[in-house]
Amino acid sequence: MTEPSLEERIVRSFTAEDKVIVISIVITLLLSPLLAALWYLDDPIVVPPPIIAIFLGISVSALLYRFLGGVQNATLTVGALKVTGTAAVLIFIAMWSNDELRQYVPGIEEQNKPFDISQHVIPSMQNWYAVDKQTGSPIELDFPVYKQKHFPPKTEEINILRKKRSLDLKSEGDEIVAYSNNGGSLVVGVVEKNEINKLGFYNDVDVEFDPNRVVSFTPSMREDLGETLPFEVETNGFAENYTKFSFISKQTDEVIFKGSIYLRGARVVKIENKFYLISVVQVNHNKEDEPYAKIYVAEIKVTLK
Repeated sequence: MTEPSLEERIVRSFTAEDKVIVISIVITLLLSPLLAALWYLDDPIVVPPPIIAIFLGISVSALLYRFLGGVQNATLTVGALKVTGTAAVLIFIAMWSNDELRQYVPGIEEQNKPFDISQHVIPSMQNWYAVDKQTGSPIELDFPVYKQKHFPPKTEEINILRKKRSLDLKSEGDEIVAYSNNGGSLVVGVVEKNEINKLGFYNDVDVEFDPNRVVSFTPSMREDLGETLPFEVETNGFAENYTKFSFISKQTDEVIFKGSIYLRGARVVKIENKFYLISVVQVNHNKEDEPYAKIYVAEIKVTLK
């Protein structure tokens, strides 16, 4: 009878328990690196390190228990707990590998948490809103990947908040720049000087007179004192030291103003949104002589700066 080979003797010496142990060792040894590799996928699957560490501990302790001389004298003490034998090796390997594996998965758990704008944004979304870069108008934010939106406050609410904020106005060249006084050097906008003038605020007023020729009037006389004037001047008699006069429209030939001036006085008259100074610069109402009144008319030009 032929004597069995070494390989045949080894196979025959394997019991059912040995086969189970070998299968466990192979499976757990393969699972440990495969589960760790899942961390590095594009869409990572994070298997907790303790699970991988337990598989690795099972494979190592099973290998020592059956094929590397046993581990009867191994002991492990954790606080008041004392473990011996294979269980001590299993727990030791699991604890050691868990600590080693943790350093290779920093932040993966945090990175894969679903984004929540109400919790994951600093400062809180209640303290800010997004604005358009060009106009400064509030805009809506849309996060399609996370199916979330952030809506700005209503315009009325924003206006109320802005009314509580004062501005610093600084003249820079031909512009007036508005700065937010609680935002440092933050420019809020630019105000044109003519816009401020519309509100009746001016830094300077310059008054000029556009004079016309002086004419000596009799008690009843009509004369054109200047081509730029929209009216002619007519005297309506002298009485009690008053010079009575009228303005006659050059377009309609109608009286558009009537008044009188005492002695060498003057008055300002508004005609067609322009102001005119009419003054009696020299007068003689003595009936025994030839009465006259020298009248001066000038347009008043006001320049507001």
